Amino acid sequence: AVSLTDGGTLMPDYIKMMMDNTDAFSRKDIEALGNHLSDDYASFRMEGGEAVKRTKDKVETLSVLQKMFDVVPLKGSKLERIMVIGDHVVAVEKDTFDTPAGEKTTTTLGVYHMQDGKIWRAYSFPVQEES
Repeated sequence: AVSLTDGGTLMPDYIKMMMDNTDAFSRKDIEALGNHLSDDYASFRMEGGEAVKRTKDKVETLSVLQKMFDVVPLKGSKLERIMVIGDHVVAVEKDTFDTPAGEKTTTTLGVYHMQDGKIWRAYSFPVQEES
């Protein structure tokens, strides 16, 4: 696990939390995912320079994720790159899916605002599809 310091003060281990969160996402483990989210967590999708709210709280987020896991053929997820800046985590995430045309990978840039040791806000930027 990586720990970073900021002016001599130990910062929370956000990198480990994001790695654990990504592992939980790959396993489709709703309970583990919920452990990383604040109760008032919200997620946003960036569109044309604007943040569009996708989910308003932890309960709604976990419900949306469960429905997605039930229908989307996710094979796994991994962090390609990760950086911590204060209470923010910037991550390049790759998700792999099974499709009728074969395996497909998408790349997303995520920016996470941490608060009280949990993920409080998540912003995802447009997905790039690969083969």
